[in-house]
Amino acid sequence: MGSRSWNWALVWASVALFTIWPTESQSQVELSSEPPELTGDGQRVYSAPTSSSTQHVTFIPPMTVFPTMSPANLAHNGRVCSTWGDFHYKTFDGDMFHFPGLCNYVFSSHCGATYEDFNIQLRRGLEGSRPVVTHVVLRAQGLVIELANGSVLVDGQRVGLPYSRAGLLMEKTSGYVKVSIRLVLTFLWNEDSALLELDSKYTNQTCGLCGDFNGLPAVNEFYAHNTRLTPIQFGNLQKLDGPTEQCQDTLPSAVSNCTDREDICRRILLGPAFAECIALVDVNMYLDACVQDLCRCPTCPCATFAEYSRQCAHAGGHPQNWRSPDLCIWTCPFNMEHQECSSPCVDTCSNPQRSQLCEDHCMDGCFCPPGTVLDDIRHLGCLPLEQCHCTHGGHTYAPGESFNTSCSSCTCSGGLWQCQDLPCPGTCSVQGGSHVFTYDEKLYNVHGDCSYVLSKKCADSGFTVLVDLRKCGLTDTENCLKAVTLNLNSGDMVIRIQANGAVFLNSIFTQLPMSAANVTIFSPSSFFIVVQTGMGLQLQVQLVPIMQVFVRLDPSYHGQMCGLCGNFNQNQADDFTALSGVVEGTGAAFSNTWKTQASCPNSKNTFEDPCSYSVETENYAQKWCSMLTESSGVFSACHATVSPVPFYSNCMFDTCNCEDSEDCMCAALSSYVHACAAKGVLLSGWRDNVCFKYMNNCPKTKSYSYAVSTCEPTCRSLSEADVTCGISFVPVDGCTCPEGTFLNDKGHCVRDEECPCFFHGTVVAPREFVMDNGVVCSCEKGKLTCLGALMQQNTECQAPMVYLDCNNASVGDQGSECLRSCHTLDVECFSTHCVSGCVCPSGLVADGNGGCIAEEDCPCIHNEATYRPGESIRVDCNNCTCKNRRWECTNQPCMGSCVAYGDGHFVTFDGERYIFEGSCEYTLAQDYCRGNTSTDGTFRIVTENVPCGTTGTTCSKAIKIFVESYELILHEGNFKVVERGPSGDPPYKIRYMGIFLVTEIRSGIVVSWDRKTSVFVRLQQHYKGRVCGLCGNFDDNAINDFTTRSQSVVGDVLEFGNSWKFSPSCPDAPVPKDPCTANPYRKSWAQKKCSIINSATFAACHSQVDSTKYYEACVHDVCACDSGGDCECFCTAVAAYAQACRDVGVCLSWRTPDICPLFCDYYNPHGECEWHYQPCGAPCLKTCRNPAGHCLVDLPGLEGCYPQCPPSQPFFNEDQMKCVAQCGCYDDDGNYHDIGTQVPTAENCQSCLCTPDGLKCVHNLTACICTYEGRTYHYDDVVYNTTDGLGACLVAICKDNGTIIRTTEECPAVSSTTPFIFTTTLAPHTTTGSAPTVSTVSTVCVREVCRWSIWYDESHPEPGMTGGDFETFENLRQKGYQVCQSPAAIQCRAEKFPSMDLQKLGQKVNCDPSWGLKCLNSEQSPPLCYNYELRVLCCDYVPCSSTLTSGTSTTHSQPEISRESSWPTHSTQTASSVSKSTPSWTTEGKETSLDTIHSSRQTVTFTSKRRATSHHIGSTNSATSPVTSSPTSVFTSQTESTSRASTITHTVSTLVTSTTCQPQCQWTGWLDTDYPTSDSEGGDIETYEKIRATGADVCEQPQGIQCEAQNYPDMSLDMLGQEVTCDVNFGLVCRNRDQKGKSDMCYNYMIRVLCCSSS
Repeated sequence: MGSRSWNWALVWASVALFTIWPTESQSQVELSSEPPELTGDGQRVYSAPTSSSTQHVTFIPPMTVFPTMSPANLAHNGRVCSTWGDFHYKTFDGDMFHFPGLCNYVFSSHCGATYEDFNIQLRRGLEGSRPVVTHVVLRAQGLVIELANGSVLVDGQRVGLPYSRAGLLMEKTSGYVKVSIRLVLTFLWNEDSALLELDSKYTNQTCGLCGDFNGLPAVNEFYAHNTRLTPIQFGNLQKLDGPTEQCQDTLPSAVSNCTDREDICRRILLGPAFAECIALVDVNMYLDACVQDLCRCPTCPCATFAEYSRQCAHAGGHPQNWRSPDLCIWTCPFNMEHQECSSPCVDTCSNPQRSQLCEDHCMDGCFCPPGTVLDDIRHLGCLPLEQCHCTHGGHTYAPGESFNTSCSSCTCSGGLWQCQDLPCPGTCSVQGGSHVFTYDEKLYNVHGDCSYVLSKKCADSGFTVLVDLRKCGLTDTENCLKAVTLNLNSGDMVIRIQANGAVFLNSIFTQLPMSAANVTIFSPSSFFIVVQTGMGLQLQVQLVPIMQVFVRLDPSYHGQMCGLCGNFNQNQADDFTALSGVVEGTGAAFSNTWKTQASCPNSKNTFEDPCSYSVETENYAQKWCSMLTESSGVFSACHATVSPVPFYSNCMFDTCNCEDSEDCMCAALSSYVHACAAKGVLLSGWRDNVCFKYMNNCPKTKSYSYAVSTCEPTCRSLSEADVTCGISFVPVDGCTCPEGTFLNDKGHCVRDEECPCFFHGTVVAPREFVMDNGVVCSCEKGKLTCLGALMQQNTECQAPMVYLDCNNASVGDQGSECLRSCHTLDVECFSTHCVSGCVCPSGLVADGNGGCIAEEDCPCIHNEATYRPGESIRVDCNNCTCKNRRWECTNQPCMGSCVAYGDGHFVTFDGERYIFEGSCEYTLAQDYCRGNTSTDGTFRIVTENVPCGTTGTTCSKAIKIFVESYELILHEGNFKVVERGPSGDPPYKIRYMGIFLVTEIRSGIVVSWDRKTSVFVRLQQHYKGRVCGLCGNFDDNAINDFTTRSQSVVGDVLEFGNSWKFSPSCPDAPVPKDPCTANPYRKSWAQKKCSIINSATFAACHSQVDSTKYYEACVHDVCACDSGGDCECFCTAVAAYAQACRDVGVCLSWRTPDICPLFCDYYNPHGECEWHYQPCGAPCLKTCRNPAGHCLVDLPGLEGCYPQCPPSQPFFNEDQMKCVAQCGCYDDDGNYHDIGTQVPTAENCQSCLCTPDGLKCVHNLTACICTYEGRTYHYDDVVYNTTDGLGACLVAICKDNGTIIRTTEECPAVSSTTPFIFTTTLAPHTTTGSAPTVSTVSTVCVREVCRWSIWYDESHPEPGMTGGDFETFENLRQKGYQVCQSPAAIQCRAEKFPSMDLQKLGQKVNCDPSWGLKCLNSEQSPPLCYNYELRVLCCDYVPCSSTLTSGTSTTHSQPEISRESSWPTHSTQTASSVSKSTPSWTTEGKETSLDTIHSSRQTVTFTSKRRATSHHIGSTNSATSPVTSSPTSVFTSQTESTSRASTITHTVSTLVTSTTCQPQCQWTGWLDTDYPTSDSEGGDIETYEKIRATGADVCEQPQGIQCEAQNYPDMSLDMLGQEVTCDVNFGLVCRNRDQKGKSDMCYNYMIRVLCCSSS
């Protein structure tokens, strides 16, 4: 992206080697779910989570979920490992070290599991004197990726960027090569540096230079055999030589003293550019690294500065620009600018809104200046949005340029197309004898044997087009178009064209061309006949190789048409609307309503795959039909305009199905050519290698032409004007007379005689077969020769029908072919000749079942079922009632539905079905559709396919829903919510319905996800026409559903799908492969498994929902799932059809123990049977959270496991997962509470109880709390008890309504025998020898009070393998509970088993006083935690009262432990002294042990039985005497001290028997005026003298001191392992030269002192 250079004012001559070791952890560490335990020596040990067998349970019961919120862009530098510059490394856990190894090393690998998810190795080298990362090898997901010399190899093959495959995305971004593997890792490489970010699920499961990722710096990585490793030793252990390589270990080098004479390191790293970073990432390690760089690699500090900037960004910071023209300059290409912290989601011409939804933290690199976007179309840098070019059909257009189609005119403006719709003619066709394309481009099949109304005007009989579709083979699916009939003006003119090219006008054979009564018929080529009418209708009838018909209709007929061609209203969804008024479910049911002869058999749905009968035929079809979809083939020039997919499907079907495979195959190819010609794309040369025999079969005097668009010269045209030459039509191909020749009246340039036969007024060509009453006749030499005897006509009819004999009928009479039937009353009969048979008597009509009824008694028909007058059906969300053969329906607005399932199968809101197999994130639906700067939208739904299988098949989906300021992320069967900004009440509800997770949004959106590969998006009607994305625009017009992001309508699915990429940098999806061709061995198994869709299991649905497309999708997906997950793919595909059936009201139970079972008994308690599988579920359960059973949206039922609650327990409790007789209560936060339990409330002095009548709250004094100086006190607690220095005691007590009542009283005298009064000297000067020193003393009386809290229960178990019960202190405090900061002890119990010990419950629970309670479902069997609660012991020091209080208190009925002491104030011991104390006490019959380290702070820490912990405060200790408690105290302590100091100064004190004035003592704030330097004579000096010199206020004679390391506030000085002196006489001193441990540099320390005043 750019180049960098380093310009220094001078070159340092000093060279030193300085091994850098981490001084502190610098990040928020994400710990594993398993809590750390302490070994005997106090070392934390983290155990790797154990893997359990996978439970194939696909259900979480219906419940409403209240998710926890997490902010966007959390600090995650604890998941980041990196290497940069001069061989610096930083581990996941924050350790930094220098390792100049030049071999191949394991950077990081997954070593904590039985299967290695990833392994990253790298090799460093020198480019001149500059260290670089020369080679990286990354193994993951079965791929081997190599990065070296600026090139990228995948499995040894060089690839270009961006590159995506199977969940992997590689791209060049901001100067880095970025490798992203979903839910695993992100890796960045730019030769100077490498950075790895891991998913937190790999905690404590990694090896390599990056460490073990356990969150603890330098705990396990740098120890081997109980020996501390140096960085050189640690690095050499990670070496991995090649098979023939023997790379030498790196040797330690001499340590040199490096200095930053110019102060450049501090000036940059501590400068204003990183002001925000210093609080987020410890800068000291980077200061040290920078100083060392100056010695070893003068050009390397740039890399260290850049690394600190990157770490700051990972920690959530925003570093500013620190580079300058003379410091680490970074040059950018074009007009781009370098930014240190800018969004990596770059706004581009193709997606100028990308940065609005960025989920990544900022990055450094080259970016566009404000007000411009990146030109990703022409790749010419940055430019204003209005100067962006547009793309369409693979071509680029400048702003202002336009293109026109037959239906629109579009102009490019700012990267968007501004399109204007033009009147567009409609085209309908019958192809291959059975495939119908409607005016609205809906495709379906009709396997009938009858005459059908193809198209007519509904309101009148101005024209009617009829087609004869007849069986022409031995199977039910072999159909041929035998004739096309045009009936004009109610039969005044009838034009009939037969398959052999014969044309009849009113039954009279007619020579072409012909023109009469506003109708012209002519043949532009030998392959086609054109019929042009004066009423806006044109027929193109194809004759060669087989008969097909194309109807072209003027736009003025929009919405007025009826027949097989649909209604021409641009809405595919209602193309199957029958005259009865309802939409039929299948093409067969719809076609049967347009039969013109009631005696014909009904068309039936067929599920046969003709290609399965013959392997040879299938291979033949595959070879030639695949030419249609070849991306660089002869048909590819039209792919962007007309999708070849439906034509390919028709080609395969027809080629395998037809008797003459070649004829049908060539007809299918020519159909695609004709469709392209209609869109203005003329294809030529396609017959060079296929179907060339028709070119060669032209008559001797004729020649073949690919594009004939004008009339053919005829003999008639020489003597009179040819009306055919003024007619425009879609160009056709065929044989025409060469220039200079003319067509005679026989249709040939050279006369040729052939004698046809005549049969019932029709012409039979020579050698053509015709069937009549079971007798097969052929035309030979002008005579019909028949085989077989004429069948005896059966003249018996079932009453009340009567027999009609055509032999006795008059000329023109109609026979049984025009039987009046309830099914055909609305369709006129067109008879070619009289047929004898049974008819109904006059006044009656046939009922379709062999009987006759009165016309008014005719039933209604819907999806081939009959309904009596008055019966009702449900159509979508409306009820329809049968009345007078018509359906009268309610007109409720129904939700639109979009489906995305399986391997890239989509059905848009408007019913358009397509396949798009992209592996990026794509916008599924959004209402930000009015331009590039649109901000008036309300939602976005983004989907990503998570692939598996070598063909890239989708195994699951990840869905993101952006609504208001929330982001809902659904993936891996679960969900989480991210709050992206300030927000009010959540606008969504999430509940489980069977196997589905349903998200309801109050604006009228429902997203149903089966937690695998299927997602259903439903929108209410007010979104109609306002949405865009892969789900289309929801405007009832499926033709324009392929609207790209730039707002142009395209025909190519790939162009459409790729335009909706969420990230423009993700690569385009490639042309999809046919998985059954790639994996032919799976095809038969896939067809066998998927045949259940066409089997009797779904028979009840076949008439409602056409199963053909679902079957094809199933076979496609099951073929593709070749590396695991094949059953998942199969079950998802079948479930998609079952869901489509449920949506139309057909409930089918298709799952069995062998086919996609659901194990519902898993949820039943032992011996009970509440949970059952329900194929259609319950739309909205009555639950404790929803007792009325009302949901935001009334959804159709979803399959899954549901509880059947008995009448005695009618409510389902989602929180306890069981049926209950009486529901409990819910607090304001949605937490559930059982009847009889206390409910926390935010109201002071109020206690709430859950009762059968609901939540009852009363005023309660014991519930009162007072807050004073940040601390909480309960009712009657003493807030403080101190003196005014004049003999009066000031007492404050917490009272009603949280009021603190303050009183003043005379102080009592203090007895000399008062227990727990420690006396200390006022810091005298030390003396040598053994002579004691006697001095004046005073006492400070304080009392330690410990109290158990109430039982806390904020969280309830969340179902799912990642759920559980999490009662952490952090969660409790966020919910408003006042939990003390450092609890002394903790007690945990199960809510339902309060008296049972945790170990006896049989569940794995972590109960820890440092963070609370955690229980994971995944660690339980069965996998659901009990609901747990906890309480903590909080201790505090308060001033003594006038009398010694007893050891217990009645506040909240919790025991109180008190202890009085005075502060020890004097010691001259060094920090190496060790004190031990072993107090113990008894509470509620349980003995709890206590280990403390005594300190001047007198902090007492309790521990639970589960884990020994200590809360340490660094200090020096006074030599204390054994202390014995009085009988009234429950606290006993024995204290002993040991010391390594050479001398101990003893002090002798005198007890004062009475006082009239008690001194007032107060601790100062923490003081930190000095900062450690790295040189050997440096250190950290926090003396009183130095502190006072800075202006800080420190009393002259402090009475006590506390010392601690800034970054280790909870560790005592002893545990830190450093030599440091903390003395009340002068303060703290730490010198680098005294340090011999892991770090030879002092930590940064701070102190505070106890100052007393007697005034």
